Amino acid sequence: ERGGRVGALSTPVGRVIGTEANAASALEFWVYVDPQCYLQLDDVVTVPIDLPDGKRVRIHGIVDQVRSKYEGARFDSDADLAARELLPVDIANAAHVAVTRVDPEIFVAPFPGAEVFRSEGLDRDQALYFDKMLEAKTAFHAGLSRDEHPVFGNLEFLDGTRGAHMNISGISGVATKTSYALFLLYSLFHSKVLGQHAANTKAIVFNVKGEDLLFLDKPNSKLTDSDRDKYRLLGLDAAPFASVGIWSPVRKEGTAFVHASSQRPDAHTY
Repeated sequence: ERGGRVGALSTPVGRVIGTEANAASALEFWVYVDPQCYLQLDDVVTVPIDLPDGKRVRIHGIVDQVRSKYEGARFDSDADLAARELLPVDIANAAHVAVTRVDPEIFVAPFPGAEVFRSEGLDRDQALYFDKMLEAKTAFHAGLSRDEHPVFGNLEFLDGTRGAHMNISGISGVATKTSYALFLLYSLFHSKVLGQHAANTKAIVFNVKGEDLLFLDKPNSKLTDSDRDKYRLLGLDAAPFASVGIWSPVRKEGTAFVHASSQRPDAHTY
């Protein structure tokens, strides 16, 4: 269902550099990117190499740096000369790859000049250990990568089996962290990953500013068709939470106690 198979590789996007300045190692290496291709941050790549004993090793990794430079230029001002075609130079694009997985686990450096492929199908799943999560049925959709491929998280690191923590980073005050936390909960509750524990699994969300979070059971009027397409890529419906209970504190109004919420009078009080 995930598509692709180990061994099915597309057109190479570049080659392992392996120069004295950028020697390849078992844990990291640089890729010279073909002028007709590109690699961006977070792309997943695979390098298949054949060892002297006949074994084939697939080295997987993630792009964590990209760079572009003039070859044949020494000074900063050469950029102006090159742009005006007064200096003979070539442009070389390169990407740094952090190795994530080696299959089988024979930790050798990729050979200089070895072809580098953008990981697809099972190669990508293996590179990111998605194959293990999917096999154990502990994979939940955590979102989409930059190239709009599904990214999975491992439920065992959320439900206490191996850990119970999620760290969400983002700019403060623009609701990015809150939005992602809500998406994460939506993904968990509206997929089958919780299995037999779904009925007894609850989330408590505290609304601490404004009243935006009191409408999780209502459709989002700002969703676009593009947003809905992205949900479909994750096997999810772009819909409100299916089961929501809203509880509100009370405030005194004259001699009576009323809902502290001005927008959800149907909330329960406590």
